[in-house]
Order: sequence, then C-alpha cells, then structure tokens
Amino acid sequence: MAALDPLFDDLAGRRIDGRADLERWLLDESELSARIAAEQARRYVAMTRHTDDPSARSAYLAMEQQVMPHVKVRADELDRKFLATPAVHELPEQKYLVVVRRRRTAAALFRAENTALQRKEAELQTRQQGLMGGVQVQFDGKSLTLQQLGPYFESQDRTLREGAWRGALGARRGLWPELEEIYDQLVSLRTEIARNAGFPTFTPWRFQDLGRYDYDEATCRNLHDAIAECVVPAVRELDRARARRLGLPKLRPWDLEVDPEGRPPLRPFATEPELVALCRRTIAAVDPEFATWLDELQRRGLLDLMSRKGKAPGGYQYQLEDERAPFIFANGVGVHHDVQTLLHECGHAFHSLLCRDHDLLALRDYPIEIAETASMSMELMGLEHLGLVYSADDATRVYKKHLEGVLRTLTWIASIDAIQHWVYGRPVHTHDERRVAWCDIRRRFGGDVDWTGLEDAYAMQWIAQTHLFNHAFYYIEYGIAQLAALQQWRNYRRDPARAVAAYRRALAMGGTRPLPELFAAMEVKFDLSAANVRELVDFVMERLQA
Repeated sequence: MAALDPLFDDLAGRRIDGRADLERWLLDESELSARIAAEQARRYVAMTRHTDDPSARSAYLAMEQQVMPHVKVRADELDRKFLATPAVHELPEQKYLVVVRRRRTAAALFRAENTALQRKEAELQTRQQGLMGGVQVQFDGKSLTLQQLGPYFESQDRTLREGAWRGALGARRGLWPELEEIYDQLVSLRTEIARNAGFPTFTPWRFQDLGRYDYDEATCRNLHDAIAECVVPAVRELDRARARRLGLPKLRPWDLEVDPEGRPPLRPFATEPELVALCRRTIAAVDPEFATWLDELQRRGLLDLMSRKGKAPGGYQYQLEDERAPFIFANGVGVHHDVQTLLHECGHAFHSLLCRDHDLLALRDYPIEIAETASMSMELMGLEHLGLVYSADDATRVYKKHLEGVLRTLTWIASIDAIQHWVYGRPVHTHDERRVAWCDIRRRFGGDVDWTGLEDAYAMQWIAQTHLFNHAFYYIEYGIAQLAALQQWRNYRRDPARAVAAYRRALAMGGTRPLPELFAAMEVKFDLSAANVRELVDFVMERLQA
C-alpha cells in the first residue's frame, strides 16, 4: 500500500482543466487499476491452483483483506473527483456513456465501513475454496478428487456409477455443516453491507453492484416462469425417454450421464496437450485466427486444465490486465464435458483478446451477460465441428447430449437464481426452512428423477454450486446468455461466415455500450420473454429429433 498511495495521491490531487486533461487522467488511472487487477488475478490463480499451499493462500488473503479494502477507499475518492469535474460533461457520450454510468453507481454504493465486511467475505470464500479443493474420495482402489469421479458416472455398469455417486455424496455430506455455517455468515455479511448503503436487503444492492441496468428482479422472476412453462416439460420428456432407453422404470441421480444406447464411455483424451489439440481443430473450423490464439496461450503457459489434488473445483478464465492476456483454469479428467469446458473458457479468452485494444480498463470490462454469451456461443459453434475429431457416431452422441444439457442447465439456472432471491429476501431463516424452500424450487424446475432414500441429498443440492459462495447472484446471467447463444448458434447454422463476423464485432466492443446494443451487434435479441424461450426450445428439440 505504501507503493500505491503516492500513485493515488497524484491522481487525487491532479488539476484537471478541460477534456484533454480528464482523458489523460483517465488513462493514467486505468493503468494503475490494470496493474492492481493483474496482481489480484495472479494471486487468485495461484490460490485456486494450489488450495493446499499456505503461502498462496496467505498471499491471496493479504491482497483481499489488506490491499483491496484500501484500494476501494482510494478508488471511491477518484470516482468522486471524476464525477465532480466539470469536464466530465465534455466527454463524448458514444465512448463514455457506460463509464460515467458505472462510476455514478459505484459512488452511490460505496460505504467505507463495508470494506471491513468485505475482508471477512473474502476470508469465508477462501475457506470454502479450500474445503472443496481438498476433497478426496477413496473409490475403486484410488484416492480421487470429485472431478476425477466424473468418468465413473458414464459407466455402463450401473452398480459402479451408483457407487461413485454415493462416494461423492458421502464426501460432500461431511462438509455440509461447515459449508452451511460459511454460507450463513456470508448471507449475514452481505445483508449488512446492503443495509449500510441504505438498502432493505442485499438483492437490490447486488443488482446495482453487478451493473444490471437493463433488467430487474421482476425480469428474473418472469424468466423463471418462462423456463418453468417452456423448458421444464421438455426436460421431463427427455428424462422419460432416457429411462425408456435404459430400460428403467425411473431415472435415479446416477443415470443422467451414461450413454442410453449402451455404448461405452467416450474418452477423447488423457493429457492436457491432447485436450488442447482436440479443441484446437474444432476452434480452427470456426475461425482459424482463434486457433492461433489458443496456440499462444499454450506456448505462454497460460493454461492449467487437468484435475489434481489440492486444486479448486470448476473452471474459469481470468484476464491478466497488465499483459492483456487471459489465463484458463479447468479440471479435466478425460471426458467430453472437459472439451466443452475448454471451448467455453476459450470463448471467454477470445472475448478478452478481441477487446484488449480499448485504452481504458473500464471499456474492456464488459457485462457478464455478454461474457457468458461469448463462451456459450463458442461451445455451440464448436459443436458443429466435432466430426473433425470424433467418429460420426461419437459426434452425434455428444451433439445430442450437449443439447439436452443446454435445456437441463436452464432449469438449474432458474433454481439457483430462485434460491438466492428466497435467501436474501428473508436473510434470517433456519437451515430447515432453507432446505424446504430449495425442495419446493426443485419440484418446480427439476427433471423426472427419483430421489427416494436420498431426501437429504435432494434438499442440499444447492450447496455444491460454488457461485452461491463466491459470486452472489451471478447465475441468471448464464440463462440470459444461453438464450442469446442459442440464437447465435441458429444464425451460425444458417450462415457461418456472417455469424462469426457478428460474434467478433460484438465482442470487440468490450464494455463500451449498454447490453442490448452489444446483443444487437451480434445480431441476436435481448429477449427474455416466454415466446422467445419457447421458440428456442422448439429449435433445440427439432435438432435433437433430426
């Protein structure tokens, strides 16, 4: 902080006379912010790659608990200086509309007393990452991570896949008490943060914090209704059809990944280089330049794609802003899902690279909804070219499985968003009340699966979703993005060259324009209506039948 304060002092004390001075000031501030963001990113990456490394954990917590609270106080000082500068009205709206709007929101939300609460929030989130990263399951004579159990769920041996599923459940069940305690504390902290800023609950505070200018809580609830009306019936029909093909009276939770035609599991790769090579061929068919960008990430060591002990779960892309280069993190175990994950994270990475030439960090900071559209669209466009790396039969089976997964995921997205609205709408509640609420939600959105004898697991499904701990309310974006990505995929099937050009055009805009304009640049609609959802579900079902 001693090194940062003189830089903040210079910006805070600098005289600004007119637009030219203000734009120079914004560039210098952006460079400082980018370097801080890059250090924050590197420490997060190091911690998630090695959750069992005390030094990586300590370095990350020092950044989150000591440096970032101070940075937020100084950044608020700069927000207020910027907004009070008369020259702000001289800035061209076409370039700076989003920048000014975002800074007004940040200034309105900031409260110095919340920095201490956010320090505690970061510590709790790190605890959750450490707990989940340290899970080991003794199964099939091996010590496995939760991710490494994944291939067993595709086994044609039903006893084996049930055993793996129950092994994972047992490992998670042992963590439930501590995870619930962490989540309780997070809900309490977040509610206090919101109330300090004058909000009755965390939900409206967080909507503003996330920059949700183009939709609100009611929009989200309407999307839940649309998913219940249009997607859930399709998913339940797919479940019934799967049960029939498997010769089962009813699906159980361990029957959702196995091939229903009795084919052996697909194991397309065993090592990280093999995974990269497989995805590279698929990506090159979408856009050859994208493939060269993946080559560059591999050459520079900006990929960590395979599961191992001590590694945090999940996958992400994190931009190193000082280099304007993306880092991709995943947990591959040799199954096709890992191919889709890398395609997804490559979509994020290409987004970052397409807009990296914008001079201000604020202009490279695009909305989450368009970020997830970039990644989900890459999955779907890549799906069209899996015949280059798989046999025709295998390409067809993963194509169908992915499209079924798109529909299932929409119902899960609605569930996760709904439980957050419930939790933060009544932050004082018991564990039993929360479990009952979750069960009600899953009965509304879940598939046709039999959980008899697993009622406790059914009631605790939500706790496996790391976003609830680490990115509150960041989940409905996946639903919004999936609807846009399905439109992009439909466009791609009609005219690949035009669709890729629109994709590149929209992503290159970064965060320079409001969300509906970014969608329009991609030639897709920002439309969360039941009519649009039904149209897209019908399109997916047509492709499945074809």
